[in-house]
Amino acid sequence: MARNGASAIIVLPPGAQGRIGDEAHKRWLSRGRISFAEPDSEMLVTVLKLIGAPVPNGGLAALRYWGRSGERSTTWMAAADPVHLETRLHTLRLRSLRPDEVTEHELQTLFDHLQATVGNDSNFSFVTIGQCGYLRTACPIDTVPVSAQVLHGLPPDEFVPSGETVAKYHQLLGELQMALHEHDVNQRRARSGQPEINSLWLWGGGIVAEPVAHPLPTLFANDPLFRGYWNQSFAEVKDWDGDIERVVEKSDSGFVAVLPEPGPEIAARTLTDCLDQLKRLAGRPLVLLFRDGLAVEINRWDALRPWRSVAPILNRSGGND
Repeated sequence: MARNGASAIIVLPPGAQGRIGDEAHKRWLSRGRISFAEPDSEMLVTVLKLIGAPVPNGGLAALRYWGRSGERSTTWMAAADPVHLETRLHTLRLRSLRPDEVTEHELQTLFDHLQATVGNDSNFSFVTIGQCGYLRTACPIDTVPVSAQVLHGLPPDEFVPSGETVAKYHQLLGELQMALHEHDVNQRRARSGQPEINSLWLWGGGIVAEPVAHPLPTLFANDPLFRGYWNQSFAEVKDWDGDIERVVEKSDSGFVAVLPEPGPEIAARTLTDCLDQLKRLAGRPLVLLFRDGLAVEINRWDALRPWRSVAPILNRSGGND
C-alpha cells in the first residue's frame, strides 16, 4: 500500500467477507493491490499514517467532540458510547451500536439518568451531542484507547485499560451498568427486540492538544473524529454529500473522503462512481479503505488486467458480526 504519495483516499463501510455483493465491483477491485488486516486502531490513525501526518497521542474523544460541536474543549473528556454486552455460552462479547440503532432521545434520557444517579455524587459529568456520549471530569481516569466500533464482536475484558486509576475505571463502569440495567429505555428496547444499552464504552480519554497547522489534503467528511483532527490542523474541511465527481473536481492536490455508516447502498454507489472517475485522477492511485481492515489501491492502468480472478477475501463469509 502506498505511503505519503497516496493523495486520493476514500473510507468506506466494511467490504470483506462477502459484503460487496456486486460481481463487477469485486472483479474491478481484484485488479488492484488488496490487503487485509484486522483493525486495531481508529480509521483516522490508518489514514494519518498513510498520508504521513502526525498521529495524536491521546485525546481522541476531545477531538471527536470538537469535530461535532465546533468547540475545542480545554477539559479532560472521554467518549462514553452506548454498547450492548452480549453473553454467549462461554464468553462476553462487545456489540457496538450503530447510530441508527440508538436515537438521540434515548441517549439523552439515559445520560440525564446517569448524571442524576452517578454524576451528582462524584466529579463526573455526562453529556451528549447528537448520538455520541461523553464523560467529563477534573480527575482523569484510565480509559480504553480505541472505540467499540474497532472492537465490535470481541471479548471486552481483553481490552481493559491499565494504569494507576484502573480501579476507578472499573468502579465507575460497575456503577454505570447498574444504573442502566432496569431503566425504562432498556425495558422498552427489550420488549421491542432491540439490544439493550447495558454499558458504556469509555475510550479515547485525554485533553486535545494545541492546534498546529499541518499540510493535509482536503477532507470531505461528516465524521466528527476526522473533522476534529482537520480543525486542529487548520486544514480544509468540506461536508460529504455523496458526490465523488465534485470531490475529484475540487481536489487537484488530493483528498480524503469519509463515507458515513451504516450505508452499504451508499458504498455500492460510491464504488460505481469511483470507477467512472478513476481516469480523472491522472494516474494517481486511489486508495479505498474499508472499516473492517480491507484495503485496495487501484489506478486506471489496472483496467488492463482483466484476467485477475476475484480475490478470496471478497467472497468468504465470517468475521465478528
